[in-house]
Amino acid sequence: MALVDALLEGTPDSDRPFLLDGQAIVLVDYLRIRPERSAALAEQLQCGAVEAGPWFVLADNLIPSGEAILRNLEAGARTLARLGAHPPAVAYCPDSFGHPAAMPMIAAQYGFPVAIVWRGLGGTGHPPVDTLRWVAPDGSDVLVHHLPPGGYEFGSALPIDVATARERWGRVFDTLGRRNRTGVVLLPSGADHHARQPSLNVALERALPILDALGGSVTLTRTSLTQAAVAIARGAEDASARGIALPVIVGELRDSCGYTWALQGTFATRAHQKRANARLERALTYDVEPWIALAFLHAGASARAVSADGRITLAQLPALLANAWETLLRTHPHDTLCGCSGDEVAQAMTSRQASVRTQIAGLRRAALETVLRHDTVEARGRAPIAAACVIVRNRAARTRGGIAEIVLCETIGDVPVGPGSASAPPVMSPEETFSPSLGGLVVQLGRARLRHDRRESPQHYPDDDIVREVRAVAWIPPVPACGLRIFTGDASPVQPPAPVRSTSVPGGFELHNGKLTLRVDAEGVSVVMDNRVLRDVLRLTTVRDAGDSYTASLRGETSALRMVRVRNGVRGPLRCSVVVDWEYRDARRPDERSDVAQHESLSVARHRPGRVRVRTTLILDAEASHLRCDVRIRNRMRDHRLQLVWNTDVAPDAMAWADAAFGPVERKRIVASADAVETPPATMPLHRWVASADRARSATLFADGLAEAEVHGGHLAVTLLRAIGELSRADLPERPGHAGWPLPIPAAQSQGVFYARVGLLLHGPWSDETIARIEESADTLLLPLVGETWRDLDRLQASIPGPELRGEGLRASAITLSR
Repeated sequence: MALVDALLEGTPDSDRPFLLDGQAIVLVDYLRIRPERSAALAEQLQCGAVEAGPWFVLADNLIPSGEAILRNLEAGARTLARLGAHPPAVAYCPDSFGHPAAMPMIAAQYGFPVAIVWRGLGGTGHPPVDTLRWVAPDGSDVLVHHLPPGGYEFGSALPIDVATARERWGRVFDTLGRRNRTGVVLLPSGADHHARQPSLNVALERALPILDALGGSVTLTRTSLTQAAVAIARGAEDASARGIALPVIVGELRDSCGYTWALQGTFATRAHQKRANARLERALTYDVEPWIALAFLHAGASARAVSADGRITLAQLPALLANAWETLLRTHPHDTLCGCSGDEVAQAMTSRQASVRTQIAGLRRAALETVLRHDTVEARGRAPIAAACVIVRNRAARTRGGIAEIVLCETIGDVPVGPGSASAPPVMSPEETFSPSLGGLVVQLGRARLRHDRRESPQHYPDDDIVREVRAVAWIPPVPACGLRIFTGDASPVQPPAPVRSTSVPGGFELHNGKLTLRVDAEGVSVVMDNRVLRDVLRLTTVRDAGDSYTASLRGETSALRMVRVRNGVRGPLRCSVVVDWEYRDARRPDERSDVAQHESLSVARHRPGRVRVRTTLILDAEASHLRCDVRIRNRMRDHRLQLVWNTDVAPDAMAWADAAFGPVERKRIVASADAVETPPATMPLHRWVASADRARSATLFADGLAEAEVHGGHLAVTLLRAIGELSRADLPERPGHAGWPLPIPAAQSQGVFYARVGLLLHGPWSDETIARIEESADTLLLPLVGETWRDLDRLQASIPGPELRGEGLRASAITLSR
């Protein structure tokens, strides 16, 4: 706040402009405390004296989905528009820990001709220049200006003492001039958490004669980010006119070895928060936005007007959706989402994620009520309908049927609330078994439980009921793409699939659905599909990790968790499962000094032995070609990395492909140069899947929000958690020196219970058809058909269609209302 106050206090034009680190959120936070300065701030933004954006927050660029990156830019532009200003037309990414291959495409979409980056570029495979062309897979390109090895703070605190200035400017001149191709260089003057330098004008005056002596004809110009981008683009044009061709690069930017730290070890730090983020992104993108679009398409003009009785309509839904996204984006700054911040920041992130989760539930319900033209005020005035219906949502952009995960409810009784409730008789559960009917559908019931369920209305207090709930799977006919289908007790019969069968074998169980066979016994987990037999296909491993929040430092041998129990789970006919318990006990003595403790931090105590237990529920559905694995982790060990590994039959030297922002990319191992200041890890970022492919066959690992994968020797691994306790260490062989401030972060030891979901798909050689099959399985695993009982819906429609994507090799990134 004090920094922005100083910017608005009559600063002379010669001391301007000032860039608020490319983030518009600073404006939101400032005006929450200083609303009376709104007009003054707007004036400075409009004239360019102060710049903010283009981002809402300066986020990590490899962990968020492509759609989250777009929502970040949209939120930044929206924030500035409220103040009558526009963001700089620059893809400004000065500190992100790498960049997706799609960034040139994103820049082109938003009209950004120039990108400014630092980390991720400069490795052995990149040209040693500061200006180049970066081309996206779709052919879009952006002009990149690469910051020097010292990064965005290379020009901070410029000296006014003549002797010091001579030494400093000599270093600046040499560093920037050695890599320059266009005659234009950018020297940011500032750093993290730094206010403007009061003596900057004096420092620049001291520099002019020094620079003239070093090389002559050097001009120093104080400039805005917008003006700098124009100058860089003009310099590139002039260089081209002189016959100087700028190098061209393609693909992701994750390699800075020999140049600066890329910090590619953050993908599994505080892994549970990254998983929560991915699930929230997915829910907003695929389980809220499509229903708002569906309301616009089907609910009529009245749904776009303000409701007189206080119901939420399309008059409010887009703004509420934007608020939910902005709440989530507050957790996307690279130091926050990457997990390399203090425990207090992580705690705030968890609270914001909980808020977004609540907002999603309310937004989804309000959007669906609008789509279905459900009058909640009228419905609240009557009792629940005896023949309740189930509404099934298809969150994919293709029509599909088959397995749906549904929640069935029946009303047991009303629960009075208020002064009169003291004398009300208790609600008793009837003894009869809950046998819900969905007509001719095949339904496999799970366990029943009693819970409270409330019907809401803007004109009434909520109506609370005790309901009996059963979670079930059903085999259902096709549901329209991005649409709804409603089922009642008179649903038409459907042809059931071939049942999944579970049989006992010596020491375990075997599941078979006609396409895939899963066997779990004392020898381990085996999978048979077509002519492929994979034995010991599943392993869980742990290894000592002496690293910090930025960098893993693996020590000693990798140990396998021991299989301690195998039991049958659900037994069909639509879904079968086998439950396997695994355990690892740390055998070190309590008084044994850990390698992890051998550093300068005074906060690390002696190593404590612990135990990690994992429960894997291996699930096979009717007609499925993939294997699903739900994971429950109870971690009581510190300073270790836990991975789940699929052992495949793909050749050890196979290609590695991975899902990324707006399309898959091939991942090749990063090779460090001899003078590298950082050892590149064997792991890589992960969105929804990673695959290994040779000429004859391939295999894919799916992960529900876990962000770190590893492909090696035919094995596909996903990191379930990294348990570490320090923000930054200075003595790591993989990255000597502190990447952040020394700070204990005991919550990053990830003690407690965590959940995950992974999957395995076997398929043929790599091709567009293979990618299409992977995408279909990804939707089935991560966006299954889901349904729930609506106890008071009386306006029934058979189905409500949404937009459908048709064509080979296409993927719907989002279906939402245009901004």
